[in-house]
Amino acid sequence: MLEAFTTHELLSNIPVQIESICTYEDRLLVGTKQGTLLVYKFENDKIDLFLTLKGFSKKTINQIAVTTVFSPYQLVALSEGNLNVYSIQQSSIQLLPCEGLTKTRGSTLFSLHQSSAADEMPSAQLAVACKRKIVLYHWLKKGPPQEVKEINLYDVPKAVVYHGHGYSDKIYIGFKGKYCQLNISSEQVKDMLCTGRQLEATMLWVDKDTVAICKDEWSILLGEDGKPYQDEYKSNIKWCDCPTALLYCKPYIAAVINKGIEVKTIQLVDPIQIIELPKVKLVAQDKRMFVASATHLWELKLNDLVYQVDKLITLKQFELAEALNKMSHERGGDHEHASRQRTVINTQAAYHEFINKRYEKSMSRFQKSNVEVANVIGLFPDLLSKKMQDKQQYPPEIVEARNYLTTKDIETGLEALEKYLVAKRFDLNKYEEEVSNSKQTKIIIDTTLLKCYLQNKPKMVASLLRLKDNECHTVESERALKRARRMNDIIILYKSKGMHEKALTVLKQYANMQNTQKHELGGPEHTIKYLQDLGPEDIDLIKEYSKWVIEKHPDRCLDIFTDPSTVHSLPKEQVVQHLKSLNPDIALQYLERLIDIWNVSSQEIENSLITLLVEKVSSEWPAYQGMLAAGVVTPCAPGSEPGQLGTLRLRLTHFLERLQNYSPATVIQSLGYEIPLYQELAILYGRQKECDKALMLYCHVLKDRTKAEEFCSKYYETDKEVYYKLLRMYQCPKSLEALRLDKFKLDEPKADMGAAIDILVRHYKYIDVKEALRLLPEDTKLQDVEEFMCAILRDRTKDSRRNLLLKSLNLSDNLKVKSQKMFYQKDKLIVTAMDSCAVCNKRVGECAIAFYPDRRIVHYGCMSRDIQPDTSS
Repeated sequence: MLEAFTTHELLSNIPVQIESICTYEDRLLVGTKQGTLLVYKFENDKIDLFLTLKGFSKKTINQIAVTTVFSPYQLVALSEGNLNVYSIQQSSIQLLPCEGLTKTRGSTLFSLHQSSAADEMPSAQLAVACKRKIVLYHWLKKGPPQEVKEINLYDVPKAVVYHGHGYSDKIYIGFKGKYCQLNISSEQVKDMLCTGRQLEATMLWVDKDTVAICKDEWSILLGEDGKPYQDEYKSNIKWCDCPTALLYCKPYIAAVINKGIEVKTIQLVDPIQIIELPKVKLVAQDKRMFVASATHLWELKLNDLVYQVDKLITLKQFELAEALNKMSHERGGDHEHASRQRTVINTQAAYHEFINKRYEKSMSRFQKSNVEVANVIGLFPDLLSKKMQDKQQYPPEIVEARNYLTTKDIETGLEALEKYLVAKRFDLNKYEEEVSNSKQTKIIIDTTLLKCYLQNKPKMVASLLRLKDNECHTVESERALKRARRMNDIIILYKSKGMHEKALTVLKQYANMQNTQKHELGGPEHTIKYLQDLGPEDIDLIKEYSKWVIEKHPDRCLDIFTDPSTVHSLPKEQVVQHLKSLNPDIALQYLERLIDIWNVSSQEIENSLITLLVEKVSSEWPAYQGMLAAGVVTPCAPGSEPGQLGTLRLRLTHFLERLQNYSPATVIQSLGYEIPLYQELAILYGRQKECDKALMLYCHVLKDRTKAEEFCSKYYETDKEVYYKLLRMYQCPKSLEALRLDKFKLDEPKADMGAAIDILVRHYKYIDVKEALRLLPEDTKLQDVEEFMCAILRDRTKDSRRNLLLKSLNLSDNLKVKSQKMFYQKDKLIVTAMDSCAVCNKRVGECAIAFYPDRRIVHYGCMSRDIQPDTSS
């Protein structure tokens, strides 16, 4: 058993009977049954009688206490049912007059509570039990206390103790058979517990917000709310006998029992120490602790903390050892030794908890120790490689415990190990620069975490592997994943390590196996998703491993190149060439998606799209030509051809009209003159501003006047003579030689006077009439151009009338303005240098002026003054 305290007898067989004791600093005060007050002074282990005050009281000194928050210190003494306050001088104790204390006659006990916190004004509170009431006092400076209030109770108090640090608003009161809590502000009394078989109440304020009250052999710890604690750190304490008094010396709590003193801690159930002393009945505590019987006085001295810690480690009482180690550090002990002891405590406690299969606590202790991570991992089987496992050394009892782990033990232990490894991983990332060999440690941690997750939490494997900073050992992790048949996670492992080619090879292998739909990696979607996640730096891999997807799944392969995350970053020219070499149709779809969906456009992309469409049209044309009459090719509108050719030509003309960045010259060159794509040529000539060639195709090859007029409407803003060119194309057509269409059997263009006249009639507003009339032949009949001339005359007449109307309106407005001007100018005022301002009475001079209707003159700046004009005249 641990010896926490040593007793030292200070007084024995003294001639007076001790009834009360208290201590402060280096003084001990003893109140006797004979009314004598003895003041002792102690130094180290010696005690000397410093002062004897015979006749201090006529009768027994029942209770004494000293308040040290003021200077000089004050003594509160209870004797003969009277309470008095004394001033403690250097060599005497003087009574202080206090009128308020007259209310305490017949008092039986009191409780003194002192507050000297740094953030509060020094003060003291005094609660005096007087018959069936309690009188409360409070003082903030030297001198006698001042009464605060008087509270009536239903019974006579047997014990009173204040609750908490600083100014307290709550008092615990023990009655005969019951404990209560009194709220000073509201004066409400709340019943708590009964005292049990022992009717006398025993209480002690422990620390902070904790009070211990005794019920039979138990000490029950209460919180600020007056309710017992329900956690493992503050549990009820069972003594060998009913305690009559309590002492607290962190972390120990001691009780006075029949045998003497029993010592325990709040956390541990088993007794720490039992000190046999005869008939102990009184206790006093300040910086030192004393216990007394009627004729003897002993000091309780806390033994050396370092010795106690070593002893507790041997006894495997690690929590108490840890508390004492912390106390030793706080009291200024050897910090290095305390740190070493703390490490030993955590290490030994961790192994002890592991042996007892408390794995959560074990891992928590390992977290605080300096045990290597590999040594902790090695406690569980099949987590370390054989070579690393052989290097780990353990105590014999650990080896035995490790050999008898059940499946349930391993499962529970791995859950605790996971938390330990995650915490270690966090610490390692935070203090990586301060930890030696951190890279290797991270590899061990992450690889072990992977193996733990495989056994307990398979869903967490992917999350671990996706971490950017994961350091899983590739070979070990691959072996563990294959053993668990986690092929999908193997792909994630390869990806996290940058082993893309190996991952894509595995994906291709499983995708091309029979019955792949039943396998987790079956089908092309995994390869597609993997390739989508690669960037432009991996374009060669993308091209290589997209081939089989393009060949076997042409309907899904475009997802590889048009994913939102990479569609803008991939080198599009390389993608186009790659797709074109494998399947031109897919290349065409890719280009259309770029333009229509992703709004990606450039001259190269648009040229490639149109060139591919031209090539597709050219490849379909021979089949269509064979369907026509032998030897004769007639032009036809795009889209009228049967089969795919018509659709292709519609798409081609759509993009030729819509796109803005392609090069018409390049497209004309790719178009060639081998097939009669007249509509497409007309659009391209228009883009090149060669309106004559375009109109020639519309008018004399396609013979589509509607298209020709739409063309003129489209390009009129850029070429104001386009309608004149259209008129000239019908009036004086040119040869088709400029179009290089000699290969096709086309009729030479002829003048079309009817079409020309129709153009003049409907679009004369956009044509220079003089130039148009010069184009007409000399033999043109007037009746042929009658409609054209009438339309022009109607417009001219209409414009003339409109101009006359506007002229009349402007003249009317002008006359109206002149009339208003004359009206405002008819009234005049002659101002001379001698005239003065009606407000300031100063001469007007050359300043700006104004005048009222009564013709009084004022400065313009004086108008803001409140001067009412004289309206009497």
